[in-house]
Amino acid sequence: MISSSRTPSDRARAQIAQLFGGEQGEERAVAWARGVLEHAGLDASRAPLRSMRALRRAERRLGLVAGRYLVEAVAGRSDATGPAGAGSPLRD
Repeated sequence: MISSSRTPSDRARAQIAQLFGGEQGEERAVAWARGVLEHAGLDASRAPLRSMRALRRAERRLGLVAGRYLVEAVAGRSDATGPAGAGSPLRD
């Protein structure tokens, strides 16, 4: 089995940094995602799949893991901004 030392959260952060520019990229990405979802009339905590779809339509280069990471961050779940919890899909 092929394994990677990088976790899904690490991969999401790396892609976000690449797309949204460096160290403050994650903050800019979350603000951007919040604006996209607000404009679309979506609540990330109530409609995570539709929210991720809206983000990925707005930014075609956004991958699934990074999209999920941003939805979790916008929803205010600590999974996206800190160490992942036991039930997290981004569990390290």
